[in-house]
Amino acid sequence: MKYEINSGAHSLQVDFQSEAGRLIINTDDASLNLEAVEVQPGVYSVIMNNRSFVVGVACNGENRVNVNGTPISLELLDAVHLHLRELGWDSLKEVKAGLISAQIPGLITKIFRGVGDEIVEGDPLFLIEAMKMENEIKAPVSGIIQKISVSEGQTVEKGTNIIEIG
Repeated sequence: MKYEINSGAHSLQVDFQSEAGRLIINTDDASLNLEAVEVQPGVYSVIMNNRSFVVGVACNGENRVNVNGTPISLELLDAVHLHLRELGWDSLKEVKAGLISAQIPGLITKIFRGVGDEIVEGDPLFLIEAMKMENEIKAPVSGIIQKISVSEGQTVEKGTNIIEIG
């Protein structure tokens, strides 16, 4: 299985394989051969190059592991997420901001709110039709709608500013 592991400014393409109770991690530069045993839920004893490590995996969506007590923030992307990123659908990891722009080209089919409306994070803002699918875009932050730069029925390109929340 191919994955991408991101930590801070570092990114690593890996391929995981499991053989006879061992985990093999291949990168472009190296191959790591690990033995990992789950000693309690979310905690593993890992042996690599005759060295032992205790690895804890956060199961609550924090994208964090601990290696011998040292916390490390990681993002693990599988093949589906990598493909979505290629298509421009990687907005899930973007910093929340009040400027909502089109992540894909499409047709604005419905705008639910108007300038001056007070909204709460998660409120539906508009529908965009792309690749024969209608996607409901929700507010990434709470605030007041300052500007709407498109109208219903308008075709937009990726990156077009649609709504500004202040």
